[in-house]
Amino acid sequence: MLSVLIPVYRYDVRDLVKELHRQCTSLPVPFEIRLLDDGSGEQFCAINREISSLSHVVWEELAKNIGRSSVRNTLASRARYEWLWFLDCDGDARVNPTLAAQFWAQRKENTLLSGGRVYQEQAPSDHRLYLHWLWGSQRELLDPAIRMQDPVTHFLSNNFFLHKSLLASVPFDTYFHGYGYEDTFFAAELVKAGYSIEHINNPVLHAGLEPAKDFLKKIEESLDNLHRLKDRCEDKGVSFPVKSKLMRAYSILNFPLFSWMFRKWMSRNLPYWKMELLGKQPNLRIFDWYRLAFMMS
Repeated sequence: MLSVLIPVYRYDVRDLVKELHRQCTSLPVPFEIRLLDDGSGEQFCAINREISSLSHVVWEELAKNIGRSSVRNTLASRARYEWLWFLDCDGDARVNPTLAAQFWAQRKENTLLSGGRVYQEQAPSDHRLYLHWLWGSQRELLDPAIRMQDPVTHFLSNNFFLHKSLLASVPFDTYFHGYGYEDTFFAAELVKAGYSIEHINNPVLHAGLEPAKDFLKKIEESLDNLHRLKDRCEDKGVSFPVKSKLMRAYSILNFPLFSWMFRKWMSRNLPYWKMELLGKQPNLRIFDWYRLAFMMS
Protein backbone atom coordinates (compact mmCIF):
# COMPACT_ATOMS: atom_id res chain seq x y z
CA MET A 1 0.00 0.00 0.00
CA LEU A 2 3.00 2.37 0.44
CA SER A 3 5.70 3.24 -2.09
CA VAL A 4 8.63 5.26 -0.76
CA LEU A 5 10.15 6.99 -3.79
CA ILE A 6 13.66 8.44 -3.80
CA PRO A 7 15.32 10.16 -6.77
CA VAL A 8 19.07 9.68 -6.40
CA TYR A 9 21.84 11.86 -7.79
CA ARG A 10 25.46 11.55 -6.69
CA TYR A 11 24.77 10.71 -3.06
CA ASP A 12 25.32 7.74 -0.76
CA VAL A 13 21.80 6.67 0.24
CA ARG A 14 22.64 3.53 2.23
CA ASP A 15 22.01 4.95 5.72
CA LEU A 16 18.79 6.64 4.62
CA VAL A 17 17.39 3.47 3.05
CA LYS A 18 18.30 1.30 6.04
CA GLU A 19 16.48 3.68 8.41
CA LEU A 20 13.43 3.91 6.15
CA HIS A 21 13.38 0.14 5.84
CA ARG A 22 13.41 -0.17 9.64
CA GLN A 23 10.55 2.31 10.03
CA CYS A 24 8.39 0.93 7.21
CA THR A 25 8.81 -2.65 8.43
CA SER A 26 7.01 -1.62 11.63
CA LEU A 27 3.97 -0.38 9.67
CA PRO A 28 1.05 -2.79 9.30
CA VAL A 29 0.98 -2.44 5.49
CA PRO A 30 2.86 -3.77 2.46
CA PHE A 31 5.56 -1.36 1.28
CA GLU A 32 8.37 -0.86 -1.18
CA ILE A 33 11.32 1.52 -1.20
CA ARG A 34 11.97 2.39 -4.82
CA LEU A 35 15.07 4.34 -5.84
CA LEU A 36 15.92 5.68 -9.28
CA ASP A 37 19.43 6.92 -9.92
CA ASP A 38 19.35 9.86 -12.32
CA GLY A 39 22.60 9.41 -14.19
CA SER A 40 25.05 9.65 -11.28
CA GLY A 41 27.65 7.45 -12.91
CA GLU A 42 29.38 4.28 -11.80
CA GLN A 43 31.21 5.82 -8.84
CA PHE A 44 27.98 6.38 -6.89
CA CYS A 45 25.94 3.52 -8.33
CA ALA A 46 28.57 1.00 -7.26
CA ILE A 47 28.24 2.22 -3.66
CA ASN A 48 24.45 2.25 -3.59
CA ARG A 49 23.71 -1.06 -5.30
CA GLU A 50 24.24 -2.94 -2.04
CA ILE A 51 20.86 -1.69 -0.73
CA SER A 52 19.08 -3.87 -3.30
CA SER A 53 19.84 -6.83 -1.02
CA LEU A 54 17.26 -5.49 1.46
CA SER A 55 13.75 -6.87 1.19
CA HIS A 56 11.17 -4.60 -0.46
CA VAL A 57 13.90 -2.36 -1.91
CA VAL A 58 14.02 -1.71 -5.67
CA TRP A 59 17.15 -0.05 -7.08
CA GLU A 60 17.13 1.17 -10.71
CA GLU A 61 19.52 3.30 -12.74
CA LEU A 62 19.19 5.71 -15.65
CA ALA A 63 22.09 6.05 -18.07
CA LYS A 64 21.45 9.79 -18.55
CA ASN A 65 20.18 12.52 -16.26
CA ILE A 66 16.53 13.39 -17.02
CA GLY A 67 16.03 16.11 -14.38
CA ARG A 68 14.16 16.69 -11.15
CA SER A 69 10.63 16.73 -12.59
CA SER A 70 10.96 13.81 -14.98
CA VAL A 71 12.62 11.52 -12.46
CA ARG A 72 9.78 12.09 -9.96
CA ASN A 73 7.14 11.43 -12.62
CA THR A 74 8.98 8.27 -13.66
CA LEU A 75 9.15 7.01 -10.07
CA ALA A 76 5.42 7.66 -9.61
CA SER A 77 4.58 5.75 -12.80
CA ARG A 78 6.66 2.76 -11.65
CA ALA A 79 5.34 2.75 -8.08
CA ARG A 80 3.65 -0.46 -7.07
CA TYR A 81 1.31 0.93 -4.42
CA GLU A 82 -1.30 3.70 -4.15
CA TRP A 83 0.26 5.88 -1.43
CA LEU A 84 3.45 7.70 -2.42
CA TRP A 85 6.08 9.15 -0.11
CA PHE A 86 8.77 11.20 -1.87
CA LEU A 87 12.10 11.88 -0.20
CA ASP A 88 15.25 13.59 -1.42
CA CYS A 89 18.31 11.38 -1.35
CA ASP A 90 20.28 13.73 0.93
CA GLY A 91 17.85 13.48 3.83
CA ASP A 92 18.58 11.82 7.16
CA ALA A 93 15.55 10.08 8.65
CA ARG A 94 17.29 9.02 11.87
CA VAL A 95 16.36 12.33 13.54
CA ASN A 96 12.68 11.35 13.37
CA PRO A 97 12.01 7.72 14.34
CA THR A 98 8.24 8.08 13.79
CA LEU A 99 8.55 9.68 10.36
CA ALA A 100 6.83 6.88 8.42
CA ALA A 101 4.21 6.25 11.12
CA GLN A 102 3.16 9.92 11.27
CA PHE A 103 2.66 10.20 7.53
CA TRP A 104 0.69 6.97 7.43
CA ALA A 105 -1.54 7.97 10.35
CA GLN A 106 -2.33 11.41 8.88
CA ARG A 107 -2.84 10.43 5.22
CA LYS A 108 -5.79 11.99 3.39
CA GLU A 109 -6.86 11.01 -0.12
CA ASN A 110 -7.16 14.51 -1.62
CA THR A 111 -4.41 16.18 0.41
CA LEU A 112 -0.65 16.43 -0.01
CA LEU A 113 1.17 16.25 3.33
CA SER A 114 4.42 18.23 3.48
CA GLY A 115 6.65 17.14 6.35
CA GLY A 116 9.39 19.76 6.06
CA ARG A 117 13.05 19.62 6.97
CA VAL A 118 15.44 20.58 9.73
CA TYR A 119 19.15 21.41 9.80
CA GLN A 120 21.85 20.48 12.28
CA GLU A 121 21.82 22.77 15.31
CA GLN A 122 25.53 23.56 15.29
CA ALA A 123 27.25 25.39 12.45
CA PRO A 124 29.43 23.08 10.35
CA SER A 125 33.14 23.13 11.10
CA ASP A 126 33.92 23.39 7.38
CA HIS A 127 33.42 27.08 6.55
CA ARG A 128 32.63 26.18 2.93
CA LEU A 129 29.34 24.65 4.12
CA TYR A 130 28.41 27.58 6.32
CA LEU A 131 26.42 29.60 3.76
CA HIS A 132 24.12 26.68 2.94
CA TRP A 133 23.62 25.91 6.62
CA LEU A 134 22.98 29.57 7.48
CA TRP A 135 20.40 29.97 4.71
CA GLY A 136 18.62 26.76 5.62
CA SER A 137 18.64 27.39 9.36
CA GLN A 138 17.38 30.98 9.16
CA ARG A 139 15.20 31.02 6.03
CA GLU A 140 13.86 27.49 5.48
CA LEU A 141 13.21 26.41 9.07
CA LEU A 142 9.59 27.48 9.48
CA ASP A 143 6.97 26.23 11.89
CA PRO A 144 4.14 24.33 10.11
CA ALA A 145 1.64 26.98 11.23
CA ILE A 146 3.71 29.63 9.44
CA ARG A 147 4.09 27.43 6.35
CA MET A 148 0.31 26.99 6.27
CA GLN A 149 -0.12 30.76 5.87
CA ASP A 150 1.17 30.30 2.32
CA PRO A 151 1.18 26.54 1.65
CA VAL A 152 2.19 26.80 -2.01
CA THR A 153 5.20 29.11 -1.66
CA HIS A 154 6.47 27.22 1.40
CA PHE A 155 6.13 23.77 -0.17
CA LEU A 156 9.45 21.91 -0.44
CA SER A 157 9.55 18.65 -2.36
CA ASN A 158 12.20 17.01 -0.18
CA ASN A 159 9.67 15.16 2.02
CA PHE A 160 6.00 14.83 1.04
CA PHE A 161 3.24 12.24 1.04
CA LEU A 162 0.20 11.91 -1.23
CA HIS A 163 -2.15 9.52 -3.00
CA LYS A 164 -1.04 8.32 -6.41
CA SER A 165 -4.16 9.77 -8.04
CA LEU A 166 -2.98 13.32 -7.31
CA LEU A 167 0.21 12.89 -9.33
CA ALA A 168 -1.70 11.12 -12.07
CA SER A 169 -3.89 14.21 -12.31
CA VAL A 170 -1.12 16.80 -11.79
CA PRO A 171 2.38 15.55 -12.72
CA PHE A 172 5.52 17.60 -12.24
CA ASP A 173 5.98 19.99 -15.16
CA THR A 174 9.13 19.23 -17.19
CA TYR A 175 9.30 22.81 -18.49
CA PHE A 176 11.75 23.69 -15.71
CA HIS A 177 15.47 22.98 -16.04
CA GLY A 178 18.03 22.55 -13.29
CA TYR A 179 17.28 23.40 -9.70
CA GLY A 180 14.34 25.25 -8.20
CA TYR A 181 10.67 26.20 -8.42
CA GLU A 182 9.43 23.09 -10.23
CA ASP A 183 8.01 22.13 -6.83
CA THR A 184 6.37 25.55 -6.38
CA PHE A 185 4.61 25.27 -9.74
CA PHE A 186 3.55 21.71 -8.95
CA ALA A 187 1.99 22.90 -5.69
CA ALA A 188 0.25 25.79 -7.45
CA GLU A 189 -1.22 23.48 -10.09
CA LEU A 190 -2.28 21.02 -7.42
CA VAL A 191 -4.25 23.69 -5.55
CA LYS A 192 -5.76 24.99 -8.79
CA ALA A 193 -6.96 21.44 -9.52
CA GLY A 194 -8.88 21.42 -6.23
CA TYR A 195 -6.49 19.49 -4.01
CA SER A 196 -5.16 20.62 -0.62
CA ILE A 197 -1.67 21.03 0.82
CA GLU A 198 -1.21 20.50 4.53
CA HIS A 199 2.09 21.30 6.25
CA ILE A 200 2.78 19.11 9.26
CA ASN A 201 5.63 18.73 11.74
CA ASN A 202 7.27 15.59 10.38
CA PRO A 203 10.74 16.58 9.19
CA VAL A 204 13.88 14.91 7.94
CA LEU A 205 17.34 16.33 8.49
CA HIS A 206 18.83 18.01 5.42
CA ALA A 207 22.22 16.33 5.56
CA GLY A 208 23.54 17.24 2.13
CA LEU A 209 25.09 20.64 2.84
CA GLU A 210 26.98 21.89 -0.19
CA PRO A 211 30.09 24.08 -0.48
CA ALA A 212 29.23 27.74 -1.03
CA LYS A 213 30.45 27.65 -4.65
CA ASP A 214 28.06 24.79 -5.53
CA PHE A 215 25.25 26.24 -3.44
CA LEU A 216 25.50 29.61 -5.23
CA LYS A 217 25.33 27.83 -8.57
CA LYS A 218 22.10 26.14 -7.50
CA ILE A 219 20.67 29.44 -6.29
CA GLU A 220 21.48 31.01 -9.65
CA GLU A 221 19.72 28.12 -11.41
CA SER A 222 16.70 28.63 -9.17
CA LEU A 223 16.57 32.35 -10.05
CA ASP A 224 16.57 31.45 -13.74
CA ASN A 225 13.70 29.10 -12.99
CA LEU A 226 11.90 31.89 -11.13
CA HIS A 227 11.69 33.75 -14.45
CA ARG A 228 10.46 30.54 -16.09
CA LEU A 229 7.89 30.17 -13.31
CA LYS A 230 6.41 33.56 -14.14
CA ASP A 231 6.19 32.68 -17.84
CA ARG A 232 4.73 29.23 -17.15
CA CYS A 233 2.07 30.61 -14.84
CA GLU A 234 0.99 33.04 -17.56
CA ASP A 235 0.94 30.27 -20.19
CA LYS A 236 -1.17 27.88 -18.09
CA GLY A 237 -3.43 30.39 -16.32
CA VAL A 238 -2.02 29.75 -12.86
CA SER A 239 -1.74 32.62 -10.38
CA PHE A 240 1.91 33.50 -9.76
CA PRO A 241 2.48 31.96 -6.32
CA VAL A 242 5.71 33.59 -5.09
CA LYS A 243 5.10 36.49 -2.72
CA SER A 244 8.60 36.83 -1.30
CA LYS A 245 10.44 40.04 -0.39
CA LEU A 246 12.82 39.26 -3.25
CA MET A 247 10.00 39.38 -5.80
CA ARG A 248 8.58 42.57 -4.33
CA ALA A 249 11.98 44.27 -4.49
CA TYR A 250 12.50 43.04 -8.05
CA SER A 251 9.11 44.38 -9.14
CA ILE A 252 9.91 47.83 -7.70
CA LEU A 253 13.52 48.14 -8.85
CA ASN A 254 12.79 46.73 -12.31
CA PHE A 255 10.60 49.75 -13.12
CA PRO A 256 11.86 50.94 -16.55
CA LEU A 257 12.48 54.59 -15.62
CA PHE A 258 15.24 53.87 -13.13
CA SER A 259 16.06 50.16 -13.35
CA TRP A 260 19.21 50.90 -15.40
CA MET A 261 20.71 52.79 -12.46
CA PHE A 262 20.24 49.85 -10.10
CA ARG A 263 21.46 47.38 -12.71
CA LYS A 264 24.67 49.36 -13.17
CA TRP A 265 25.27 49.69 -9.43
CA MET A 266 24.49 46.03 -8.77
CA SER A 267 26.58 44.69 -11.64
CA ARG A 268 29.53 46.64 -10.25
CA ASN A 269 29.05 45.12 -6.78
CA LEU A 270 28.12 41.58 -7.82
CA PRO A 271 31.69 40.16 -7.88
CA TYR A 272 32.50 41.69 -4.48
CA TRP A 273 29.34 40.24 -2.93
CA LYS A 274 30.16 36.85 -4.40
CA MET A 275 33.66 36.97 -2.87
CA GLU A 276 32.15 37.71 0.54
CA LEU A 277 29.63 34.87 0.22
CA LEU A 278 32.42 32.45 -0.64
CA GLY A 279 34.42 33.57 2.39
CA LYS A 280 34.41 32.39 5.99
CA GLN A 281 31.70 34.73 7.31
CA PRO A 282 28.94 35.11 4.71
CA ASN A 283 26.08 37.47 5.47
CA LEU A 284 22.45 36.76 4.50
CA ARG A 285 21.76 40.44 3.81
CA ILE A 286 24.57 40.41 1.25
CA PHE A 287 23.11 37.15 -0.06
CA ASP A 288 19.77 38.89 -0.59
CA TRP A 289 21.45 41.69 -2.54
CA TYR A 290 23.37 39.12 -4.57
CA ARG A 291 20.18 37.27 -5.52
CA LEU A 292 18.42 40.49 -6.47
CA ALA A 293 21.39 41.63 -8.56
CA PHE A 294 21.54 38.25 -10.31
CA MET A 295 17.83 38.45 -11.14
CA MET A 296 18.12 41.96 -12.54
CA SER A 297 21.15 41.03 -14.63
